[in-house]
Amino acid sequence: MKKPSITLAITAALITAPVFANPQQMDPNMPGMAGMHEATPADVQGVGVVKAVDTAKGSITLQHEAIAAIGWPAMTMPFKVASPGLLTHVKVGDKVQFTFRQASTGSTVTAIRPAR
Repeated sequence: MKKPSITLAITAALITAPVFANPQQMDPNMPGMAGMHEATPADVQGVGVVKAVDTAKGSITLQHEAIAAIGWPAMTMPFKVASPGLLTHVKVGDKVQFTFRQASTGSTVTAIRPAR
């Protein structure tokens, strides 16, 4: 009688091994999963200096300090704004505190005020 080959044994193990679902495809409403699908906090706080305001595009460019809550180093980057009204009280050079939300389509500033 012939012994099975290692390839045959590995193939059999792979065929009978359980298949795990991709966590992004799991049902977020499943018991115990509340909040587990969020990789970052809903609202993130930052401090920075206004470098540009584009009311036509609804965006603001901020040179922000490091944001430890999400592991971002200090950098300069554009943000969308949730409401055009957020841009009416800021100008280039202002030091501001801001709140934003992250999404796959980019980060959106939801609140902005002068820094203390």
